Amino acid sequence: MKHRHLLAIPALLAALGVQAQDRTADPLGPLAQCINRSEFQFRQQDRLPAQVTTRSVKLATGEGRVSVADGYRLMLFHKGSLPFVNLKIERSADGRFAADRETIVAQMQQMSANSKPPQLVPLETDTRQGVEVLALNNPYITQSSGVISLYTLLHAASGTVATAYLLNQPADKREFATDAQYQALRDQFLAALVTCMANPAPPAVSLNTSPTPKRTTT
Repeated sequence: MKHRHLLAIPALLAALGVQAQDRTADPLGPLAQCINRSEFQFRQQDRLPAQVTTRSVKLATGEGRVSVADGYRLMLFHKGSLPFVNLKIERSADGRFAADRETIVAQMQQMSANSKPPQLVPLETDTRQGVEVLALNNPYITQSSGVISLYTLLHAASGTVATAYLLNQPADKREFATDAQYQALRDQFLAALVTCMANPAPPAVSLNTSPTPKRTTT
């Protein structure tokens, strides 16, 4: 009986390995292409390795795990020569989105709690077009050497999670010079991302169905 169990374990692991590497479908491809049709386009697109099925996050209670059935990392540029957003889009494993959401919310709450004066960063929440938006925004670009804002967007209907790191840049190369200019560019990006997460399909092509006018002869 013991030998039978030992033989079953390699077979089970092999089956799991085949399942992890199955990439015949590309559920996040339409979302990536939708984002690329906006004013924020990627010059680098990396798909998550098939064998990666979870990622770790830091919580107040220790390490948490978030499921990852598929994912992409997109380095997004606007008009400048430096990236403006490091974006990760992921699909939760079947039946895991609710638990993943709880873990991610706890992570964002902990990050907010860890902020200290004079740079307290409250957790901002919103819902747009069926997409839940969680945000941590540093108040001043001059006090943010790397990441200015961190956004997590959650779309329950598709089980999709987007994590956006909005990046600061050297003052002589960035597209924004003031906090207000940064916020306007940030909001423009968020509007595009929310719209794509809510409906990543390309716009329908309008067909001219009006009858062809008859030719007249003289």
